[in-house]
Amino acid sequence: MIQSIERAMLIINVLAKQPKKFYSVQDIYNETDLPSSTIYRLLYTLETFDLVERNEEKKEFRLGYTWLQLGMKMYHHTNIREKAHPLLEELANNVRETTYLNIPKQFSSIIIDRVDSPKNVRIIDMIGEKIPYPIGAANKVLLAFSSKEIQATFSENHEVMEQLQQIKEMGYSISYGEKTKGTVSVAAPVFDLDEKPIAAISAECFEYDTDDEKLEGIVKEVTKTAYLLSQELGHIK
Repeated sequence: MIQSIERAMLIINVLAKQPKKFYSVQDIYNETDLPSSTIYRLLYTLETFDLVERNEEKKEFRLGYTWLQLGMKMYHHTNIREKAHPLLEELANNVRETTYLNIPKQFSSIIIDRVDSPKNVRIIDMIGEKIPYPIGAANKVLLAFSSKEIQATFSENHEVMEQLQQIKEMGYSISYGEKTKGTVSVAAPVFDLDEKPIAAISAECFEYDTDDEKLEGIVKEVTKTAYLLSQELGHIK
């Protein structure tokens, strides 16, 4: 097994020299001195997992897009806060309210970033705060797009399940005073390459200072910001 991995890595390192170029088995043999039969066997195994791509006409091979997907997942997951922050700043300026970035953590979400409202009177939830599902717009939007296994925990709460279905259809969530009385929160999901919700962007404002027109504008800006962050993280829809 270890020998097979070592040989596969020799082949991958050859293909990685020019990732867009197709290599023949002879090219790989010239670089590695591996038997042609071994090269063929390993290439077809790698192809099964989309780690290499085959040109049917010329029987040549190059790196598959799985490497790109794996690399982007690793890179973007560790840099989501860094990528989100300027978008949160722009959102806060556009809606003039405090904005947040939450990430899911089992049956809760955690606030990992916040940009304060430019107004003197603000609503502030602390970075690092853990909020249990399904309280608040950010949590409900994450829950609405989460797996059936996670949603099953709330299956007996018909009101919540109906809300989740509606949120999924709309693509965003609005909550009134669920975490802090007298406030309104709007949230939209951020997706990764596999279309899984890995974060939620939200904006929070005072209910007394929010009419239907303002709320509609906040929904538009929040959903746009979540979409832009999803795109930066490799989501292609």
